[in-house]
Amino acid sequence: MSYIGVSVPNKLNPAFVKEDFTGDGTTTQFTLSLEVPGGNEDNVMVVLSNIVQEPTSAYTIIDDGSNLPKILKFDSAPANGEKIYVVHHGVASVQRTVPAGSVGNTQLAANLKSFTTDTFTGNGSTSAYTLSETPTNANSVMVFVDGILQKSSTNYGISGATLTFTANVANGAEIEVKHLGFRGVQRRSTGYSLDTFSGNGSATAFTLSTAVSVNDAFVFYNGICMQPTTDYGISGVTLTFTFTPLNSSNIMVRYQV
Repeated sequence: MSYIGVSVPNKLNPAFVKEDFTGDGTTTQFTLSLEVPGGNEDNVMVVLSNIVQEPTSAYTIIDDGSNLPKILKFDSAPANGEKIYVVHHGVASVQRTVPAGSVGNTQLAANLKSFTTDTFTGNGSTSAYTLSETPTNANSVMVFVDGILQKSSTNYGISGATLTFTANVANGAEIEVKHLGFRGVQRRSTGYSLDTFSGNGSATAFTLSTAVSVNDAFVFYNGICMQPTTDYGISGVTLTFTFTPLNSSNIMVRYQV
């Protein structure tokens, strides 16, 4: 096939998969861990006692019980103790590192750009709560009780997916936990947008500079963190409080972009 332009040489150096077996003098069939593409004997290199075997003549590839081409069959049984190794030519492991700065907001899946938020209600007798995800450590989450940010180790600790306060949370107190940074192997973006407003005693809706989902934003009213859906909602770029912010009250919204 013809191409226009300058051809680019393939400089990848894949690490082909290798398997080892040992003959017992009677076995002629050996089960491979990987399928041989097309069941074609040329897609594997079979070496017996350091001698390369001829495809189709010395061995064939046949289907296993699941009709998958994973059985290496010799025309005669390798001797007892004879070393066999198989190199899969059709399957390789290739590792590449993407160029620095090449992955941006548009390349990330939606679930990598959103905060996970857990909410609970204190009952006066419980100090431990189970999170929906396992944080990396206690500093990988922001914990609020009635809008007040709690301090890790002083006010709470985390073991696995269990959040444990140093004292029982008061009955009716609202607990909110926002997961930050890594979630397993998932990383969120590092830049924040900041929108500020001032209440006028009548408006409940405010326009953000960028659209964001309700659980992906930190909304502060006079320095107190509000609870999503309970204290406010967000639809596109519109932030709407469930109450009317007082005149000259300070409203701050922080969210990742």
